[in-house]
Amino acid sequence: MHDFVLTVQLSLDGENHEDAYIDFILSVDGNYLHEDGGAYIDPVDLTMSAGLSGEYFIFTCNCGNPACLGIDEGVHVEHHGNEVHWKLRTPIAWPSEEELPEWAQDLHLVFDREQYAQAVSMALLHAKTLAQGWQGQGSLWVGPDMTLEQLLSLEIPEAGTISMPVGNGTIQ
Repeated sequence: MHDFVLTVQLSLDGENHEDAYIDFILSVDGNYLHEDGGAYIDPVDLTMSAGLSGEYFIFTCNCGNPACLGIDEGVHVEHHGNEVHWKLRTPIAWPSEEELPEWAQDLHLVFDREQYAQAVSMALLHAKTLAQGWQGQGSLWVGPDMTLEQLLSLEIPEAGTISMPVGNGTIQ
C-alpha cells in the first residue's frame, strides 16, 4: 500500500501580506503529485473522497475550476473493504490544446482506508483550527469557492450518505 500524508498550513499571500490562505499539502510515498504553486487541494472533494467512491477533482485551480489549469479528469476513487483506490493520470494538469507528453501515465494507488480517513479528518480539524484562530486584518482564503462557514461544517460523509456544503446551502 502507498503512504498517504496530508498536512495543512496557514500561509501569507505573497502579494498582499494582510491576506492569508489555508493550504492542504498532499504527498504519496513522500512525493507530491502536483506541481508546487500549481494545483490546489479542494477540501470538499478530498473530504468526500474519504467516505464515498466517485470521481473527485481533488486537485483544482484556486478559483475552483480545474479546467483553468488543464485538469480535465478527476481522481477516480473507489472504496473496497479496508482499501481506498485512486486512479488518476499524471501529469494531473496539462494544457488541453497540447498533446500529453510521452511520459504521461495512468497511476493506480492503494491506501489503507482507516489511515486515509484519519489523515483527512486530522487535516480538516487542523484547517478548521487555523481558520478559527486567524486574526489577520485582510481576508482568509479557506478553499476554492468556499466560505469559512462551509469549511467549518465540512465532515467526512458516511458510506451511503451524501451531504456537503455548496454555495449558500447544503446538498443532501
